[in-house]
Amino acid sequence: MRKPNLNPSEPDTSEELEGGLLDLTRSFKNAYRSADRRKGQETHSLAGGEVSRTQFELLVELHKNGPMAVGELAQASATSPASVSQMVDRLSERGLVARVRSEEDRRVVKVEISELGRDGIRPVILAWRKRWRETFADLPEEDMATASRVLDRIASIYED
Repeated sequence: MRKPNLNPSEPDTSEELEGGLLDLTRSFKNAYRSADRRKGQETHSLAGGEVSRTQFELLVELHKNGPMAVGELAQASATSPASVSQMVDRLSERGLVARVRSEEDRRVVKVEISELGRDGIRPVILAWRKRWRETFADLPEEDMATASRVLDRIASIYED
């Protein structure tokens, strides 16, 4: 028996999927492709310049979680520590983050988002939250809970 195609970037040619399961697979792949296309194009204007999607995600992590060591930030963003360190250097030069000594252990240097960084990401976050609320305003809570369970199951397929 042929295994179903689990690559979200390729069309499904499996005869084993039909009906609602085939529709779900196609819808997921369409959503994945749309998100993937946007990911490659997305930049944000902050502090008089552009930041990449990954740099923006680092700023959001710092905003949500407070100061973090580069290694923690790398793990949270699924990016290599070397790449995170370079991005932190660039963000620091623009005043969007700062490196600070840990209060608990002065040998540890953490990265924290600056007020300029917070002010820069806030409108983008608010715009996305508004878009999500507007897009799903007419969807009942029960449907959103079902969709959430379905997406969690899809994520587990790719994590195995």
